[in-house]
Amino acid sequence: MGTSAADDDADFDISVFQFTLGIPGIPDEQIPRILGSVTCALLALNHVASDVVDGAQARSELVAAILGATCIALPTLNRMINFNNSSILSQAERTVPDTREVFFLADGEAEATLRELAWVSFALLKNTNSSFVLFAKDGRLMLARGSFKVPGLLQGIPVTENYPVDTVLEKSFEMTGGFEALNRLAGGGGGGGERPAASEAAVLETKGAIEGAMLYRDLCFLAKGIETVVACASGGGGVLVVGANKAKAFSKGQQTWIASAARKLATLPT
Repeated sequence: MGTSAADDDADFDISVFQFTLGIPGIPDEQIPRILGSVTCALLALNHVASDVVDGAQARSELVAAILGATCIALPTLNRMINFNNSSILSQAERTVPDTREVFFLADGEAEATLRELAWVSFALLKNTNSSFVLFAKDGRLMLARGSFKVPGLLQGIPVTENYPVDTVLEKSFEMTGGFEALNRLAGGGGGGGERPAASEAAVLETKGAIEGAMLYRDLCFLAKGIETVVACASGGGGVLVVGANKAKAFSKGQQTWIASAARKLATLPT
């Protein structure tokens, strides 16, 4: 299995990072509300502790109170106004029951290709509600990262120390026709037509839609806990697929991230 980007990589992409308090259980979007509440509390304490409140202090306190109230209301206002930027769930909230956490990169690929696959998958997991990210090209599994149902091989070979989970996932994907199912979903096969360009996506937003597309049957890695699937043709024989454990998990903004990732993967070194 390949490795991720080197520490001294000159093309370090900072766009996928977000400010966070780093406190478990506190979503990033609640940071303004927390800071606003702390500010208002300190403002009230300062007002009570003041013996005399002159006009300048009163005006300053009024401005500070307005700013603090705005910060407190900001998460709610953001949800009401900006429908395209839904909240990013925490990693714990995106965990799928009865799955295994996998980070697979195909063997034998150039270091630049592996680095690109690692960073694209990280960006999607960071900026969307994806529970997993998978990319296949020309029938071969190139990337699998996140929560997957990892079956034994058709011959019943179990996952062991000498036959690790990434090998089982790769061989199962190849032997059960997983690429054909993804290619059909993304619109790139089965109809004899022209292969679609990168970023043309199919979005299945409920378990019923996934059942109707026969994906639980045809994709060996897809757990029943996955309720949203987006498959995107990536050009040059590639298909990017992401899944989430909630219905309608990807907003329009997040679907734009996925489409952008598909376009990026279309330019992988060959």
